[in-house]
Amino acid sequence: MTGHEPGAVTVDAAARRTFGAIAEHLIPAAHGMPSAADIVDDARLGFVLSARPDLAGPFLAALRPELGDDPDARLATLGRDEPSNLAALQLVLVGGYYTDKRVRELIGYPGQLAIEVRSWEIPPYLEEGLIDAVVARGQVWRDPATGNRAISEGTPKTYAERYWSTERRPEGGHDGRDGS
Repeated sequence: MTGHEPGAVTVDAAARRTFGAIAEHLIPAAHGMPSAADIVDDARLGFVLSARPDLAGPFLAALRPELGDDPDARLATLGRDEPSNLAALQLVLVGGYYTDKRVRELIGYPGQLAIEVRSWEIPPYLEEGLIDAVVARGQVWRDPATGNRAISEGTPKTYAERYWSTERRPEGGHDGRDGS
């Protein structure tokens, strides 16, 4: 990145090499897909960091030389000691990779499309219970400050329990399955 654009982040040659090694390690070329190192160049980095300038500081901190040259060791250290810097590094990497036109074409993603949503209709996947296992699993996220997985007790185990309790029925007062 040139650093000449207003607000541009400068990534020096050493940090760029480190990022390239990490990019190759996390998303290698496979099955006809290019590696992230081949795709996420200075222009892609500039695109992501201009869209998300809040990631620049943690991203550059994750690339600092004192963390060494071994991508595995660097990622392990960041995951253990600096999860927010690791998250920024990963987000810049995947953001740069999956917003690239060639990658989107290779995976068959045309971009965002406008679709009509009929909020009053219950989608078949809800009636069939296809997401019940995901709801039953509970929340899955990590606190960026601690890296710990979220734990929530007493949450509903199905979509119906979560959204169609006796206190909160769909518009019309019933879910259409009780004959009223």
